[in-house]
Amino acid sequence: MSTKKIGVIVGREWSWPPAFIEEVNRRDEGVIAEFVKLGGTRMAEPCEYEVIIDRISHEIPYYRTYLKNAALSGTRVINNPFWWSADDKFFGASLCARLGIAHPRTIALPSHSYVDGVVEESLRNLRYPIPWKEHVEYIGGFPAILKPAWGGGFKNVYKVNSFEELWRAYNETGTECMMLQEYIAWEKYVRCIVIGRTSIMTIKFDANAPWPHRYFRDDSYLTFEESERVTAWALRLNTALGYDMNTVEFALREGVPYAIDFTNPAPDFDVNSLTPHYFDWVVKTMADFTIGLAQQGRSMPSEFAWGRLIGEPVP
Repeated sequence: MSTKKIGVIVGREWSWPPAFIEEVNRRDEGVIAEFVKLGGTRMAEPCEYEVIIDRISHEIPYYRTYLKNAALSGTRVINNPFWWSADDKFFGASLCARLGIAHPRTIALPSHSYVDGVVEESLRNLRYPIPWKEHVEYIGGFPAILKPAWGGGFKNVYKVNSFEELWRAYNETGTECMMLQEYIAWEKYVRCIVIGRTSIMTIKFDANAPWPHRYFRDDSYLTFEESERVTAWALRLNTALGYDMNTVEFALREGVPYAIDFTNPAPDFDVNSLTPHYFDWVVKTMADFTIGLAQQGRSMPSEFAWGRLIGEPVP
């Protein structure tokens, strides 16, 4: 039986990738893991990997291009590069509403500025001035959150307490598509690491603590009912989004978890922030999941419509 291969595409992170590769290779289950090496890709070029874990293509366009071609040959890419290219946090808010998952009331806003070459005639569908009073009333007043519809890492996120603060922050956002969002005055805050749409680790999290000391082990932090709902909603969101590697954040107010941030398909796996306890879980759980995928062999997920036209990929 031929050896199956898992490829890893990474950025500057140093702790999780080698630990994952070592974990897979030491198990000796007919599957090996290694860093992918690329120097150019021919059209329709077969991919040598059964599975590829993508940690950085959102910053390196060539990697995303390569991964889409790899998916065409039947490689299982974590996460789906087509969906990852399309998602945004506002769509996620609307998805929560459709799924019956509590979410802060949210409004997508026109950008403050536009790239050179966009003329006034190109913006004729926009309403000016923006109806700020209506928007703030819809989300329940101040304080409120202003944040990008794309992105992560808490970049360009503002908590505003008045119209003056809102306008001042908005004027700094340039060409970003921003969202105005209800502020949840939470009593508890958790980040859930979800792998394979089935495995979940719920962790007490404090985004205001100094990095990297934001994760805290407290096995009794949530009540049984809170834990049950958080787990069910996190798994439901990942299934709907098609993510096999993600973090989902919930702010709990009066026992109700509000989904705050859940489009993080290259989540923080650093040992210094996760702490060794949770880091070890991530390494082993991802190894379990991807080895199982690799052993199943290549296949195109049903959501890839072209698979019905070209048939099964040639190994």
